[in-house]
Amino acid sequence: MIEPKKSTEHEKEKRYKRPSWVPANIASEEELCPECFKVVGNRSRYKLVCMLGKEESGMMVGTLTNQLKLTQPTVTHHLQVLRSVGAVDCRREGRTQIYTLNRSAHCFSECKIPF
Repeated sequence: MIEPKKSTEHEKEKRYKRPSWVPANIASEEELCPECFKVVGNRSRYKLVCMLGKEESGMMVGTLTNQLKLTQPTVTHHLQVLRSVGAVDCRREGRTQIYTLNRSAHCFSECKIPF
């Protein structure tokens, strides 16, 4: 019988290098936790965060799709990833979903990811 691999403390505390597109003079962290890396680890996702950061009232997927020049399924996927780490909130207005940046999320309040 094979025993499952036990995780070490180092694996639990895994950190990721800050991507080059996150300005060093703004983001003081050189390494990011896994949740925060999910937020900025993809350039399009980071652009999405910056767009939502500038629009406090929120944005619809269609608007984000047009401005990012990405397909609707791609933008929706990025929003789902951001929601999974608590970086984005969503509210319904009729049949429309409005996405807003959760400015109090760990990634912005503690790891200081700029938006």
